Amino acid sequence: MPHAWIEYSKNIAEEPELKTFREGVRDAMLETGIFPVAGLRIRLQEVDCLVGDGNADNAYIHLKIRIGEGRSADVKQNAADLIFTRTSTHLKPLADRGPLAYAFEMQEIPSAYSYKMNNLREYIGKI
Repeated sequence: MPHAWIEYSKNIAEEPELKTFREGVRDAMLETGIFPVAGLRIRLQEVDCLVGDGNADNAYIHLKIRIGEGRSADVKQNAADLIFTRTSTHLKPLADRGPLAYAFEMQEIPSAYSYKMNNLREYIGKI
């Protein structure tokens, strides 16, 4: 853990900021210093959505990060602030060119309901 889901409106699929956003999210998550690289999963998914008044130029990006429990409120707040700052900065050129709604949320998953089978730590760095 953590896992990130990025949804975006199809009208921005070819924008350069979106093409590098997944890596930017990963880099920001690692920069927090609280997430293990072997636990990162980042999904990027185009969605057919209606944004605002329905104008075809309206763009949308939603980033949701789910993390395991056990970190203090301050640690989570600092991580969320850093991730939002980095990702917002990454997307600013896109927002400067047209309408963009960007939302970010970080959710904690109770460990009692989080099951895993993961041997990636044995391979990370060997591949």
